[in-house]
Amino acid sequence: MLCNSLTRLQIDRNSTLAEALSNFSLNKQSEIPWLVKLLENPKSPLALPGNINLFGHDCLHLLLARGTSGADEAFVIGFTMGNDLKTNRLHILIFKVFTQFFYPVKYRFTSYQLQIFDQGLILGQQLKTKNIHQFDFNLVLDKSIGEMRSYFGINLKQLEEFIDYTKLI
Repeated sequence: MLCNSLTRLQIDRNSTLAEALSNFSLNKQSEIPWLVKLLENPKSPLALPGNINLFGHDCLHLLLARGTSGADEAFVIGFTMGNDLKTNRLHILIFKVFTQFFYPVKYRFTSYQLQIFDQGLILGQQLKTKNIHQFDFNLVLDKSIGEMRSYFGINLKQLEEFIDYTKLI
């Protein structure tokens, strides 16, 4: 089972995306179970909205300053799905059922992690830039993390305040 707590990555906002990526990696594509790929990989005919390749997913971890815990993973996936204009309630329900009951144990989300997923979903919906999962991050590897956050309208202070606020509810 994935770790339960959110962790904030400490990344120099002046680092380029390429530099930050060289120090960060979650999984290799070959390590991802087939069921996870089925619902989350853009090459899958059954991929849910917000599907993004592993490279783009790792880039979002960096831009959102999210670590590698299960809660961080839930947040980033929620953010990506919430940011996709095609996502609807049925997609969210399907994802939650699969991540809670059918994904391999190591990849399953706890009820707490699903709450974190919901937080990411809300923040993804609120971001002015939509369909971020379709962006080609290969084109901006030389740009700084700070530049890319500004480009997409990602405000880390607001993000952290939202996460802290929802912990109180």
